[in-house]
Amino acid sequence: MKRRDIFLLILLLPCAAAIVLFGFDLLPISDEVLQSLLRETVPRLAAGGYLLIFMCLKGFSESFHPKWRPLHLLWALPCFAVAVVNFPFSALISGKAVIERADLLWLFLLKCLGIALLEESFFRALLVPLLREKRGDLFAVLLSAALFGAMHLLNLISGNVGAVLLQVGYTFLLGCMFAVMLLYTGNVWLCVLVHFLFDIGGTIVTDLGRGPFQDTLFWILTAVAGALCAVHIVVTFVRLHKKNFKESSQNE
Repeated sequence: MKRRDIFLLILLLPCAAAIVLFGFDLLPISDEVLQSLLRETVPRLAAGGYLLIFMCLKGFSESFHPKWRPLHLLWALPCFAVAVVNFPFSALISGKAVIERADLLWLFLLKCLGIALLEESFFRALLVPLLREKRGDLFAVLLSAALFGAMHLLNLISGNVGAVLLQVGYTFLLGCMFAVMLLYTGNVWLCVLVHFLFDIGGTIVTDLGRGPFQDTLFWILTAVAGALCAVHIVVTFVRLHKKNFKESSQNE
């Protein structure tokens, strides 16, 4: 057995222990908000960190070592806009929604980072290149996004069918956006950053506060930013497809 395999096996033990210990609330914590955040944070950070190390040691690290180009940041602005408008600015300013546990903001941010790191490592950095190699760009984008959206069906355990189906729908669209972002930039960290920002805005009130945060202005901004970004992503994908088709034709 190679040293890296031994290292991965040894590292798996504390990661699994953290997932079990915090994922099943085995620690006696009386603060329900703190316990909930720990339950959602520690397992994801452990799994995401392990997956990142696993991919780097097994040769799937190309998108984790990108060439940072200013043009890529400029291109990604519509994607960042989708994340920014997901923040409940209007509801917080008007007082309809409030943040009550600012003391746990640091843990909340770690939770959002853990989610972004785990999901982007698996669905984009690992899955998209594998699917692309087998069936091409369109197949990779659609199937990785479909699996990303379908994963959220697990939230049916909460019992709110309508909300979960809505989540499955918009996470499919987000999955398409993230997949094209990876194909265009080759930089999974941009996907992680946008995903991180999106989750902060979407869950900060439900995790740390109370009140309705999706008001009329929220939905208007979301619709506008989403529509503009959708056009941007489709145009980018068509251009990538034409470019790849032309290059493959020249190589034949």
